[in-house]
Amino acid sequence: MRDGVVVDMGGSGTRIGAVVDGHVVRVHSAHVATAEDLAAAVLAVDPAPAGVGVSLSGSVDADRGRVLASRAAAWAEGDLRTELVSRIEAPVSVIGDGDAHALAMTRLPKVRYGGIAISLGAALAFGALNSHGALIHPCGVTGWDMGHWRIVDDHTNTEAWWALGGHGLYDLEREHGDDAAELYAYRLASFLVDTVQMFRPQTVLLTGGIVVGLGEALHGPVAEQLNTLPISVPTPRVVYSPSRDTALFGAAVAAGLALPEMR
Repeated sequence: MRDGVVVDMGGSGTRIGAVVDGHVVRVHSAHVATAEDLAAAVLAVDPAPAGVGVSLSGSVDADRGRVLASRAAAWAEGDLRTELVSRIEAPVSVIGDGDAHALAMTRLPKVRYGGIAISLGAALAFGALNSHGALIHPCGVTGWDMGHWRIVDDHTNTEAWWALGGHGLYDLEREHGDDAAELYAYRLASFLVDTVQMFRPQTVLLTGGIVVGLGEALHGPVAEQLNTLPISVPTPRVVYSPSRDTALFGAAVAAGLALPEMR
């Protein structure tokens, strides 16, 4: 293992931390608006990192380190890895946040693969691992974009990125007050039942700021709806992440700064 720096850039801002002996520590927020800003923030954490892992919300070609599109950080679009390497002089990994959350599953003790990770924050991110714990990608060069899946719901905007993101939760809270958490949980469970039938995972990781914020309010409705799966679809183990910084752990794995846990 090598020590280094990990970064997660999403809709709620940029988080950055150091990786020391395989552990992510000293996590804090950073304001970045250019590649130069990002490089400076990395070097402020470690002036000579052995490696850097970046997780980014958007469409990312991880093999080439290119950001094709990102609503969270439009300034990062282009050859982000090349630009960061020239400024930091260290190996840099750039991956989509869905992939980062999926790789974070490899840090779970006794995890059973394959698995899917669903991150719920300002929007929705999705990643998947095969039965050996390696990332699964669609036929293209980027990760999964499940945000435009439709959810069974009576709201006008039923696309998953909105309905399960911060905007959808805010509208439920505004309209239904204390009942919003339960309504949101059933909305999530509806999406999860469809997704599980497609991917047949053994483990589901639910993570992100909304999952942390709503906590146990999600557990009952999710378990109830998973019991409606067809008998031919095994019910997966559902893991609720206690951390808002899950993508940082996945970025560390992608950059070779942290090793997967032994199963």
